Amino acid sequence: MQAKDVMTRDVVHISPATGVRHAAAVMLQNNVSGLPVVDDQGRVCGMLTEGDLLLRREIRLSPRPARSPEIISELDLERYINSNGWSVADVMSQDVIVAGPDSEISDIAESLQTHRIKRLPIVEDGKLIGIVSRRDILPLIIDAPVTILPRGDASIRLALRTRLRSDLGLTPQKVQVTVKDGHVTLEGQVESELKRKAVRSLVEGLGVGAIRDQIEIAAEETRTS
Repeated sequence: MQAKDVMTRDVVHISPATGVRHAAAVMLQNNVSGLPVVDDQGRVCGMLTEGDLLLRREIRLSPRPARSPEIISELDLERYINSNGWSVADVMSQDVIVAGPDSEISDIAESLQTHRIKRLPIVEDGKLIGIVSRRDILPLIIDAPVTILPRGDASIRLALRTRLRSDLGLTPQKVQVTVKDGHVTLEGQVESELKRKAVRSLVEGLGVGAIRDQIEIAAEETRTS
C-alpha cells in the first residue's frame, strides 16, 4: 500500500502571507488540526498546526513581564515572533517532512510516529499533491485480512513455534508450546516481563482459543550466568 492509495488529494492549504487569525478560522471551518503552507510555485514551505498557535498572545490573559535586554536570548526572540507575528510565515514550522506518492504507508506511519507529527504532505516534482494523516492510515487496521491458523493441534503448535522464532527469536528450548483441542499452553522461561507480554501478544494476535500462560521470568542470577 502506497501514499497515493490513501492520501487526501483535495488538500486545504494556505499561503505564508496569510494572517494567523484567518488561518485559525480555516482550520476550524474545515475541521483540520494542521495546514500545509504552500508558496506561489505550489511548493510546500511549512506546516501550521494547532500546536504552533498555543502560545499566541491572544490566548494569554496578561502580557509576559518585560526582560532586561541583555538577557534576551535568540530563543526568546523566536518565541516572541511566534506569539506576536501577524502572518503564517512568522508562526509556521519550516522543517517539513514530506513523502512521495509511491512511498510505502508503513514508512509514512513510522515517520509520523518517530517525529510525533499527525500528517505528512505528499509532493511530486516539489509540488503538493496530497496529504496523509494518521486518520487516513487507521482504516488499514480494520481492512487487514485476519490471520487464519491451520486446523489441528499439531499444525497450530508448529505455526506458533515458527512465529515465536521468527518474530521474537524464541526457540522451543526457551518457550514450549502445547496445544490440546485448540487451547494453548505456554511454558518456559524468558528474561523479562516485557518479553513475556510480547509472547502473549503474538499468540493472542493469531486468534487462538484459550491461552494458559505458565511462562516464568528467569531469576537475575540465571540471566547473568
